[in-house]
Amino acid sequence: MIDYSTDLYDPLYAEFGVPATMTTATAEAMLLVIDETRSKTNTQGGVEVSSVGPGAFVRIPELTEKGIARSDWIGSTLAFNGRTWIVREAPVQGNPNGEDLGEVLFLLQEAAVG
Repeated sequence: MIDYSTDLYDPLYAEFGVPATMTTATAEAMLLVIDETRSKTNTQGGVEVSSVGPGAFVRIPELTEKGIARSDWIGSTLAFNGRTWIVREAPVQGNPNGEDLGEVLFLLQEAAVG
């Protein structure tokens, strides 16, 4: 059986991961995230479609290890690359080894400054 954490996620996060701080109502933790905040466009058949909005991928086992429960994800803040974001949605991506061993895509909105 393929170990997706070792074979896929470890190299991806080592190459593309950036340090982040997640703050919930009960905890603060340092994480590695993959920054997906830049909007992406896809043009097909003369129609241009933009991505859903800013986001960041995080590995679920890392969140669990740091004591951040699923019930704490929505409304928490995530700071990375000089900006602070509020988690507005958190669709779980899962993986073939099980949902709890996959990733979550935090859909973000920029936190108010000042």
